[in-house]
Amino acid sequence: MRSPGLRGLGAHYASPVARAVSRLTMLALVAALLSAVTARPAAADDDPVRSEGEALPVVSATAPVQAQADCCGVSWSAGRQLWFRAARAGDSVTVALPQVPAGQYDIGAVLTRAPDYGRVRFAIDGVAVGQLFDGYAPNVQRTGAVPVGAVSLAAGSHHLSITVTGRSASSAGLFVGLDTLTLRRVGPLASVTSTPYELVGEAPVRGALTRVYDPGAGQSTAWYYNDHTIVRDQRTGLWHVFAITHPEPGAPQDEKTFGHATAPSPTGPWTRQPVVLTADPAAGERWIWAPHVVYDQGVYYMFYAAGNPDLASYRMHLATSTDLFTWTRSSANPLFVDGWEARDPMVTRVGDRWVMYYTATSSPTGGNHVVAYRTSTDLRTWSARGIAYASSRTGQAGGQTESPFVVRRGDWYYLFVCCDGTDYGAAYRRTAVYRSRDPIRFEGAEKVAVLDAHAAEVVVDGANWYLSHAGWGQGGLWLAPLTWSSGVVARGRTVTTGFLRADVRTWPSARLASLALDPAGGGAYRAALDSSHRGTGPYLAVGGFDVTDRAGSPARVDVSADGSRLHLVGIPFGDEPVTADWLLTVAPRWSGPALQSDVTWSVNGPTTAGVWEVAFNVDGAGPSVGDPPVAARPTGDVTGLPNWTMTTGNGLSVVAAHRWASAWRGDNTWYDSGHAMAAWQPLWRSGGTTWPTGQYPGGTWRFAASATNRDVGFADTVHAALNAVP
Repeated sequence: MRSPGLRGLGAHYASPVARAVSRLTMLALVAALLSAVTARPAAADDDPVRSEGEALPVVSATAPVQAQADCCGVSWSAGRQLWFRAARAGDSVTVALPQVPAGQYDIGAVLTRAPDYGRVRFAIDGVAVGQLFDGYAPNVQRTGAVPVGAVSLAAGSHHLSITVTGRSASSAGLFVGLDTLTLRRVGPLASVTSTPYELVGEAPVRGALTRVYDPGAGQSTAWYYNDHTIVRDQRTGLWHVFAITHPEPGAPQDEKTFGHATAPSPTGPWTRQPVVLTADPAAGERWIWAPHVVYDQGVYYMFYAAGNPDLASYRMHLATSTDLFTWTRSSANPLFVDGWEARDPMVTRVGDRWVMYYTATSSPTGGNHVVAYRTSTDLRTWSARGIAYASSRTGQAGGQTESPFVVRRGDWYYLFVCCDGTDYGAAYRRTAVYRSRDPIRFEGAEKVAVLDAHAAEVVVDGANWYLSHAGWGQGGLWLAPLTWSSGVVARGRTVTTGFLRADVRTWPSARLASLALDPAGGGAYRAALDSSHRGTGPYLAVGGFDVTDRAGSPARVDVSADGSRLHLVGIPFGDEPVTADWLLTVAPRWSGPALQSDVTWSVNGPTTAGVWEVAFNVDGAGPSVGDPPVAARPTGDVTGLPNWTMTTGNGLSVVAAHRWASAWRGDNTWYDSGHAMAAWQPLWRSGGTTWPTGQYPGGTWRFAASATNRDVGFADTVHAALNAVP
């Protein structure tokens, strides 16, 4: 409300004495008034405890607090409300809650909206609960019951804080009005273990680069090496390099020869040799790319991509040699056909089979950039394609999965892949390194390093490890020492009850790395959510569909005393001027605790391009994903946000129930049947849209599990419980 005196709303507002009272004096008067009010005694278990806002003892405040009488055509409960006259964003008032029995509680409130009211966040004992509340309305009005949040309360005293975070563009002020507060006990106090952890592992470190070979030396013009392979002759010990080569500048669809040089060691000196292979149109080769050589039983096998104008149908070819100088194309060519621009093969031995990694897209006509793989026992006959890693970026040309290279260190496999970043030009010399215990599954793997190199190969010479670098405009072949450093590769917290075990990753990225549930509460957890593709958590799509900007590491993590609430504050998203606060709560459920997710977005400036998606992704571990009308959704978009989605199968239904209208809008849900995944998209706009600065409630979801396949009744009950307001 604007100045009540201007509205002529009564002597209570117009009194010059009241206006002259200082903040501290006002608090003292309010405290004296409230000290005469006896707090409602603790009720029996599960009886709602309802308190008048103005009767809650004020513990502290940064702006004046009043017990405001009925006005403006609004009648509050008991004729008054707690009126917090905040003057700036960040002002807060803290009140004492009534004593209640220990347990899990849903908290609701009746609040006030008005033309000069602000946006607020609630917190219990210093840690956030629930969603952002916007107090703006064009006229003064008393809300119905509003969900404040879910919280575990031990016996003893607790405090509720109300913090003004800002205001809508239409609001003229930052005031707050609390009429009543209700605590409804919905379950016994959960026994929660919340343990911080650090994952320690090896990560590669690149030393100083040294140019070891210049293919343009002695030529009339500069030449480059690009994707290459470095291999040692098993008989003579001589080292060989084979590479895409061409005069500068880069001309990928005119790259028709493989350069060749030899040296006594990887560091040189390297001697130019005649080219070993030239594209043969009669063999289906308009251009040839990215040779990779392995040795097996006296024979060297060179795998390479044979390109042609049909970029959706690249051919993977093979040539063999016994001396590394003379090469013969295989009669098995093409080994297989794939796209978009399926290329950059790398082959290594894993157990009793060979594995070929190569870059492609999720569909031959485009899509997510992926590291595909195939397996073989004879290096000639290859299996159907699998996906070892999928980038969030989509397209057809160069992406984030070029030049894959996999090495093993102990029990871990490391995937080196270029080019890391959303801007291909800027990312050209950025090779990301992911580690996994499974050599054919790097989805959700931790990124342990980003190294300055393009088309990098790992070269091992005895005890010496090297990382190579080459490419357009790079001046030839470079080599750097590669060492391995032990250190922290990830941080997070493990949250555990008998019903759930959650791995909440906080560094280097924010995500729910895994969630396992036991509907019986006995600790026999089964995987409910995983990181098999995007993982579970918030993301942005700016300038195009799909994840362009993943959640980074939060500025801080607030943890409640009992470990039941984790608030990840100030999560960044790539290079966008956007952050999110993500609250994860061990929330009440009739048969034990579930996990609740609340996201609040803050836009601090213009985004780098139009916003296509603002989303929260749920990465299911079950075999299928569906919603109320359809048990198993095919991949695609469905307008709006459903009551719930469910991944189900093998005696487990995992429900993600939605609190209705908890997000500022509800445009779309995108389903990925291959990963049992649903992306809830409050904002979804083909072609992108502007996203004005401000704060936005991003939505509330609650995860719970049933031991029955496709348990629709259970899902409806979870949804109803989440949407019940005290």
